[in-house]
Amino acid sequence: MKYQDLETAFTVSAALLESSNYHDMTRALIEMLLQFQGIKTVDSYEILARQEKKPDEPDILVRRFPLSLDENYIDNNHQIIREIAYEGRHGVSFTAFNDEPHIVIYICERTVPERLVLIKGDVSDYDAELIKGLTLIYDRQVKLFDAKERDPLTLLNNRQTLPNTLGQVMDFYRGREHEPLRSWVALLDIDHFKAINDNYGHLYGDEVLLHFANLMKQEFRYSDFLFRYGGEEFLVIINQTDQQGAANALERFRAQVEAYNFPSGQVTVSIGCAPITPNQPAHGIIEIADEALYTSKSSGRNTVTLQEHSNKAKIENSDVELF
Repeated sequence: MKYQDLETAFTVSAALLESSNYHDMTRALIEMLLQFQGIKTVDSYEILARQEKKPDEPDILVRRFPLSLDENYIDNNHQIIREIAYEGRHGVSFTAFNDEPHIVIYICERTVPERLVLIKGDVSDYDAELIKGLTLIYDRQVKLFDAKERDPLTLLNNRQTLPNTLGQVMDFYRGREHEPLRSWVALLDIDHFKAINDNYGHLYGDEVLLHFANLMKQEFRYSDFLFRYGGEEFLVIINQTDQQGAANALERFRAQVEAYNFPSGQVTVSIGCAPITPNQPAHGIIEIADEALYTSKSSGRNTVTLQEHSNKAKIENSDVELF
């Protein structure tokens, strides 16, 4: 290998390795691939699940990168994605779809969700070898970031990933403020969790957290984002629905938790929810949801509270003289 070849290989590798999270790394990969001569388009996807085919519903659940928040999102590549997913060939492959050359980067071994980068175009043999090298790095970095960005007990997204995801959701709504559907942040706190640990031990407490997380995965849609926020507190971003839809989803989940047979007996959850608006700072949205959660707890727990605005702001801005 020539010195110039080594320099090129190290340069493109460094662009991926310097990324601090999965989102930035994937964006760097897309930008890098678009610089190769012969490449026309690059699209990246997360393959979240396969499901039994139902009338008028997709049989594979896909989220496009950057985020597409539509529940039944399908783009022009859906049939191609379906073929790739069901073939299940890990790594990089050079093929053709609809008589057009494509390069497929598919990361599907020991990772959830699976990642797919679909590249339209043809490249030289030299660039093909570079792309193979990039795929090896991307594969390993995806697994490292998954280990870093997911809670080891529940495998939900951890708190570290929340600012980036919430920022993407807010970006999605910029210029769409007047649309009827929007996204919502809900904080979910397991009631009296300390008593569960004290009475049954931490192993039982961990079992409760696992069952709770699994209920979240079952009850919320694949287009929603689930996090373990810390301790016995969880967070969900409910996407593309109105206030009644968010309230119904949270009330349905609350009832499921109350009816579920946990290892320690009955468990309940208190929930606070706030809308996501792009003109408000992310921490302000979380604070409103936290205020709503406090209302649920102070109202007897095992209930859902939706709150549009901060009560603290109302007090601070009021003209009422307290003294």
